[in-house]
Amino acid sequence: MHRARRRHPLFVILLAAVLATGVVPAAAGPIDDAARDRELSAEEMVTGFDDAILFNLAPIGDPPPITGDAELDDRIRAIAVMRGYDRRAEPAGPLVVVDGRFLQEDAAAGWRELRAAAAAAGHSISLTSGYRSAASQASIWNDRSTGTSDAAIDTLLQLVAAPGYSKHHTGYAIDLRSGGAVLDAFAGTPAYAWLSADGFANTRAHGWLPSYPDGVENLGPNPEPWEFVWVGTTNIVCIGFEPTAETPFCDTIGSGFGTEIAWLAAEALTTGCTEIWFCPSDDVTRGQAATFLWRLFDEPASTFEIGFEDVPAGRFFETPVRWMLENGITTGTSPTTFAPDDALTRAQFVTFLWRAAGRPAAGTPHTFADVAATSFANDAVSWAAEVGITTGTSATEFSPDATATRGQIAAFLKRFADLEPAEPAPDEVETLRS
Repeated sequence: MHRARRRHPLFVILLAAVLATGVVPAAAGPIDDAARDRELSAEEMVTGFDDAILFNLAPIGDPPPITGDAELDDRIRAIAVMRGYDRRAEPAGPLVVVDGRFLQEDAAAGWRELRAAAAAAGHSISLTSGYRSAASQASIWNDRSTGTSDAAIDTLLQLVAAPGYSKHHTGYAIDLRSGGAVLDAFAGTPAYAWLSADGFANTRAHGWLPSYPDGVENLGPNPEPWEFVWVGTTNIVCIGFEPTAETPFCDTIGSGFGTEIAWLAAEALTTGCTEIWFCPSDDVTRGQAATFLWRLFDEPASTFEIGFEDVPAGRFFETPVRWMLENGITTGTSPTTFAPDDALTRAQFVTFLWRAAGRPAAGTPHTFADVAATSFANDAVSWAAEVGITTGTSATEFSPDATATRGQIAAFLKRFADLEPAEPAPDEVETLRS
């Protein structure tokens, strides 16, 4: 084949697909280092939480009651907004318990990391608060209220968020203490000096930012040195990120697939899962894989008749699947299904590539112990290993049934495109389904 050239508009993977993947794993290595080294202004730290991609959060609904007096509640909310408070989401699903407090799963893991790092540096920090419901916040508000005048409300808002407006509602915020030092006294402790050193480098390295830092106007409450929010190191690195040709996505810094992902973006095979995130560890569906491969071949038209009941007209993968079936690249998962929304396995994608290359015979068999000679992917894996498309997940394993990630797909596609394989040709339908 002539090597495919990209001349078509960008293919956008919807953000909804990202949100459906669930919790983002905590980053490690280069991303952590980049977060530690990231210099942020106080304003950027605040917007970093507001703009972060976070999971397990429900859509923000109607504001919760505060005092039971609707008119007074509206006035409290109006003054809160004037001070800079924002409405906050509640968790969409269960939280985990850590040190007697409820937190989002990632925040709990981040807290354990931060606590251990502080202990290693000789400092003791502990939680005084984690997730707080709107009802609990209303109880705190009413207990501390000293009046209903605008001035009294504004004074209370300097320290207590209006119910519905606390970052603690999200499950991503914590309050800290060191020894007996709480609230403003916490700022005078050696532990806080360690946390805040070099622009909070030690908290950034574990995904934490100060929730209400000093130096920001219209913050909501007064600065609160004891409150921190977890956003994750990737979100920290992504604050104010400007894409370049070499690094088009902020979450691929230090990735082993960085070169291939940059190529994928340059070839317009995808714009990532958001404008600046690629989500290299996310799973790929069969429908997405079909579209990636179809676009690599310059989006050929196809009206080939298909009998797949799960490939309706109008879906983004409809033409790619028609083209793949027409050219013998897939036979579906059954005579009537393609399973476009199922996770793609490594064996399935390598088989797609092998068929797209014209089903070339390998000179030598592969050496992977987990790919049997009777497997539908056996010939494809032998060819892919021989031409350098894959080296497996270890010297003796290919992991054929493992779900292919977006980073792996980028690598497979780049290496495949570099082969200049032959044009795919229709072939007789196989009984083996992939």
